[in-house]
Amino acid sequence: MPAKEIVILEMVEYDLKELAKILIMIRQAGRAVALNWAEGLAFRHRPLPLNKKILLEERMDGRVYWSNIMFAEMPEHRPSIKVGAREIPVLKTPNPLLKKVVKWIKKQSIK
Repeated sequence: MPAKEIVILEMVEYDLKELAKILIMIRQAGRAVALNWAEGLAFRHRPLPLNKKILLEERMDGRVYWSNIMFAEMPEHRPSIKVGAREIPVLKTPNPLLKKVVKWIKKQSIK
């Protein structure tokens, strides 16, 4: 079932270089890392795992929970961000729901 609603528990805005450095640290911890890009923002979101009955029920009702989203302004899409000798891929998302979330984030005053 497609998601009808996304509940975001935490949003953190960074500048692009700082976000890339954080992702390099995550990569060094052994996790795969990439950024999504839409509507002028680079971002990484983390959905809550569906390991609890209530979260599975919520998902079946079309509600998705994200533990967090980290983002930074990136007016133009680039295929990657370079930090020293390392690169973070930046994927231009075709997902309309992610684009809608980005538009909503841009309307919020987070700074």
